[in-house]
Amino acid sequence: MVETLRIAAAGWPDDLEAARMLLRNYERHLLGAPGGASGICLDGYERELAELEARWCEPRAVLLLAWLDDAAAGCVGVRLLADRPGSAEMKRMWVEPRARGHRLGRQLAEAAVAWAREHGAREVLLDTVPAAMPEANRLYAALGFERYVRYNRNDVEGIVFFRLGLE
Repeated sequence: MVETLRIAAAGWPDDLEAARMLLRNYERHLLGAPGGASGICLDGYERELAELEARWCEPRAVLLLAWLDDAAAGCVGVRLLADRPGSAEMKRMWVEPRARGHRLGRQLAEAAVAWAREHGAREVLLDTVPAAMPEANRLYAALGFERYVRYNRNDVEGIVFFRLGLE
């Protein structure tokens, strides 16, 4: 059986339930992850989930959703940084365990980079805790992301910063 994969910007309010489900699963993963990752980006998370439509809307940001045979299978957010003109930040990349093995993480990351480029970004930044997300960190390296200096105030233990130049 051939599975159909589709990645598209979340359509609000239609995709709200699917987006919240994916981001709750992402949260559960972080809370149970090794390496002290539970605080990686969960400060203010309840508020973010309550404000998804306002927080992840174009033209400044987007939440990309991946669908595998019409079931929500993954997500990634990308937003232009107001305090760093020409920079975009990739956040909240998540692939459901049942959907892994389809190169979905790579396709989501590539779609996020493409969105950033289309919206005038010259670089994509991200922060991560390698101990909590080793597969994602291998993917970032394979896509050409390189270690970078701190660009935000996230002070979670074990956090590292990455940058991908788009020029």
